[in-house]
Amino acid sequence: MHNTSANNRLARLRRMSLWLVLTAFVGLSACVSTGNGTVDPISHPLVPVVSDVDACRSLIDATRAVPAGELDTSNIRLVSWNMQKKSIPNWRADYGRLTAAKDLILLQEASLRVDTIEDLPTVPYWSFSPGYRTGDSVTGVLTLSSVMPLSRCSFTNTEPLLRTPKATSITQFALRGTDETLLVVNVHAVNFSLGLGTYKRQFQQIEDVLIGHAGPIILSGDLNTWRAGRVATIESLAADLELTELSFGADHRTRVFGLPIDHIYLRGFATATAVSSIVTSSDHNPIAVTLAM
Repeated sequence: MHNTSANNRLARLRRMSLWLVLTAFVGLSACVSTGNGTVDPISHPLVPVVSDVDACRSLIDATRAVPAGELDTSNIRLVSWNMQKKSIPNWRADYGRLTAAKDLILLQEASLRVDTIEDLPTVPYWSFSPGYRTGDSVTGVLTLSSVMPLSRCSFTNTEPLLRTPKATSITQFALRGTDETLLVVNVHAVNFSLGLGTYKRQFQQIEDVLIGHAGPIILSGDLNTWRAGRVATIESLAADLELTELSFGADHRTRVFGLPIDHIYLRGFATATAVSSIVTSSDHNPIAVTLAM
C-alpha cells in the first residue's frame, strides 16, 4: 500500500509539472516558431535538450557514466502515427490499441492543450518538439519512451508557403548489452512548398546530426514523400547513412499521388515483425515494427 501511495503521489506531481510547463509554453509563441532556444517543455527535466545542429552532435557524443535506463536490444516495439491533431473523436480507442506495450511511440501532429494534457495515456517519458501554435494548443512531434532518453534535440523548419513550422525530434537511448547508443528520429516533414529547398534543408539538418553516429538508427514519421524529388531526397539520405527502408507485406500506408508518405528507416537492426494498420481516426494509417539487433 505504501508503494501504491508513493506511485500515486509521483503521478500527481508529474501531471502537475506537465500542466505547468505547458501553461507557460502556450503563452510563448516565439518558442514555437523560432527554433533558436530550448523548446522541449514536456519531458524529463534531467535530460538535456538542444536545438542547434552542432550542439546536438556534441550532446550525442558526450560520455555518460550511468545510463538513464536501457532498451532491450532483443525486443524493441515501436509504432509511428500521424494523429491528425486528435481531430476525429474516436482516436482514443485506436491510440490505446496501437500503443499498448510499446517501447517507442512516435507521434506526428500531436496536439497538446493545457486542459487536455492527460488525453494521451501516461507513459514514463515524453520528448516533445513543438511545430506550431493555434490558440491554446501546441502541435508537434512527440516521442514517448519506456526508458529515459540520454539526450534530446528539437528542430523546426518553416514551410515557405503557409509559414507553418514543422518539427523534428532526435532522441538518444542506451541499449542493453552494448556501449552503442540508439538515435531515434521522429519527423513531420515540410509539406507545402513549390520547390525542394526547404524540404532538403530539413533532411540535411538531420543528416548533419546523424552522420558521425556509429550506432543503430531509427528514422520514422510523416515524411510527405508525395513527389519524385522528395523520394530522391530521402533515398539519398538513406544511402549516406546506410539506412534501409522497412517494407510491409500488406501495405496499408496512406498514399498521396500514389506514393506512401509514412516511413520507417533502420540501421543496425533485424526486423521481427512489421505491420501497417487501417484506422478511421486519422487521415494517416499507423505503422509498427518489432526490432532486434
